[in-house]
Amino acid sequence: MTSPSNPGAPAPTAAEARWLELARARDWRGLAALGRFGLAAQTLRLVDADADHDVLDALEALTEVEASVRSKAPKRAVARLARLEVRPDGLVDWTALEADVAALVDVAAAVDQREPEAARAALERVRSEYFAAERDAQSGTVAVLEGDPSAARAHLEAALERDPNHVRALTNRGNLKLEDGDVDGAIADYERAIKLDDGFANAHHNLGVAYRRKGHVGKSVAALRRAQRASSKRDAEEARATLARGGSGGRRWVRPALIGGAILAALWWWSSRGGP
Repeated sequence: MTSPSNPGAPAPTAAEARWLELARARDWRGLAALGRFGLAAQTLRLVDADADHDVLDALEALTEVEASVRSKAPKRAVARLARLEVRPDGLVDWTALEADVAALVDVAAAVDQREPEAARAALERVRSEYFAAERDAQSGTVAVLEGDPSAARAHLEAALERDPNHVRALTNRGNLKLEDGDVDGAIADYERAIKLDDGFANAHHNLGVAYRRKGHVGKSVAALRRAQRASSKRDAEEARATLARGGSGGRRWVRPALIGGAILAALWWWSSRGGP
């Protein structure tokens, strides 16, 4: 299905249609209630040039929280909330939002440690609408860890129905397609994820794997190199942020070196088999 106003573009999901409806109605509070904080801030600026600075500051902070959660950096979201000095009454349910972010910290830790039971238990604590798409996306990841690709696919589709721009859900759906042998479908998901976030190293890396399966070695190597650059850049930014907060940040420099070494090893192996 395509959009009637733009035949080349996919039709908006029900969630997108709802956001558009609220934006056209200039209902920034409704957008905030759904967790679309960036769109709520933009709408408020259009509606009221003299908007309350505390409300705008809070929406901008929540936009950063939203972005951090999307990039699977809930600890960064916790830190951003801690720096927000004024929390306007009635803007959001601050207690519920903080509880959700705290739960997502535990989810991310359990997923990283490959502990699906702990991750699922933490996901049950994510109850508000603010991070519903993230809850579905992480449920998909947990299903993968549990060896249930059908459930994983259903959760990821639900996440993308709620938020078609969820980069990690797109990438993980691409991974499932790749495992099923749908290489072209996987490439389409990876390329859309990269278009949305060119700095997402996982999408670049997995695109490289998909291109290799199609025999496009040059494109594969280029994608892997972009993955290495994106990963190094992100880790350098996180290290600077850690230092700015007074942390040591020393351990973060280990990861890009390991990733870089792995990618260089892969490039050498492919070159030895006739690659560029």
